[in-house]
Amino acid sequence: MKRVLTVLLALNFALISAFAGCRPAPVPEAQVPADTGAAFTDEPATEQAASYAPAAEPTDAPAPTAEPTDAPAPTAAPANTAKPTDTPKPTAKPTDTPKPTAKPTNTPKPTAKPTNTPKPTAKPTNTPKPGSGDQSVFDDTAFMGSSVLHGMYAYGIMTHGTFLTKIGVNVNTVYTSKLPGSSVPIIDELNGKKYGKIVFNFGTNEAGWPSQSTFISRYGALIDDVHSRVPGAALYVLAITPVTKERSDGATDGINMTNINALNGKIKTMCSEKGVTFIKNPPKFTNSSGYLPDEASSDGIHLSPKYYRTWAAYLVEKFS
Repeated sequence: MKRVLTVLLALNFALISAFAGCRPAPVPEAQVPADTGAAFTDEPATEQAASYAPAAEPTDAPAPTAEPTDAPAPTAAPANTAKPTDTPKPTAKPTDTPKPTAKPTNTPKPTAKPTNTPKPTAKPTNTPKPGSGDQSVFDDTAFMGSSVLHGMYAYGIMTHGTFLTKIGVNVNTVYTSKLPGSSVPIIDELNGKKYGKIVFNFGTNEAGWPSQSTFISRYGALIDDVHSRVPGAALYVLAITPVTKERSDGATDGINMTNINALNGKIKTMCSEKGVTFIKNPPKFTNSSGYLPDEASSDGIHLSPKYYRTWAAYLVEKFS
């Protein structure tokens, strides 16, 4: 480095002398090879040597060929050249997926058999047994009437006789309404038949008619027509059956005990006039207040199987 600085200073001095018209300064001895021995002739050799002696190359300067010492060699390898340590080895097996501690318990086993479908406690009662007594007394009998009388046949309680009965029929529509599967009106079912007895039961559907006299008149005309079609038959008229107090008090169609009692009185009178037999209701059909017992009917009008059996046994007794 010092030699470089010496050369630069010599060059700088030479340039200044050139521009000033002076004689170029002698080249420092350091720049002349040691074996040339060159010297200026106009000055004594001793003086030249004395004046330029300081310019000789210092002995403490390192040899030019040596590598510069101002850029020290690395003293050690950088610490960051070591193997990476930012990815540590796993210390243990992952624990974020623990093993089940026990079997699932959210689907418990049934504690007992289902009980929401209980077994029937008794046999169905919609096919009751026939009424008691010898019903063969009705083998030659035709029953004619509305749904109240029809129930005795529909429940299978009266198993003898011919039932010319239909729901909703009355003393007027018996001339136009037909039985299921038949092509003629109910009244004409009697044509050409030989019945020993004809049993009538009308009045429930007619209890609300505006005129009770009209009903009695039409009832009487029906009896006459049947007698003319089956002249040798004995005719019987059953009383209108009672209704429950609840049905009677809430009636809006005239089917109440006031009208029923009044009509039964008039029917009895008509039967007496025509020479036909009037048959009252069984005593069990009315309670102490004169109404049909609540247990005897589900709708307050039509009888339960138990009371139909009572009625059938009562009729068997009357006709035996």
